[in-house]
Amino acid sequence: MSEKRKENEGLTVKINGENLRMVPFVQRIIRKTILAMLSTLKGVEIRGDEVIELSVKRRE
Repeated sequence: MSEKRKENEGLTVKINGENLRMVPFVQRIIRKTILAMLSTLKGVEIRGDEVIELSVKRRE
């Protein structure tokens, strides 16, 4: 993978509006895990250039 592509890859996690700081290794592990899970869903094709937003909320 090219260095340019690595620079453009990333992951941002916010908990209650606050950014969770992560080292690049942890960002890559979480990012690849999420992309792998999503790629197994019917009709989902992961190319690697997607912008994916997830929001996890508790039930009230």
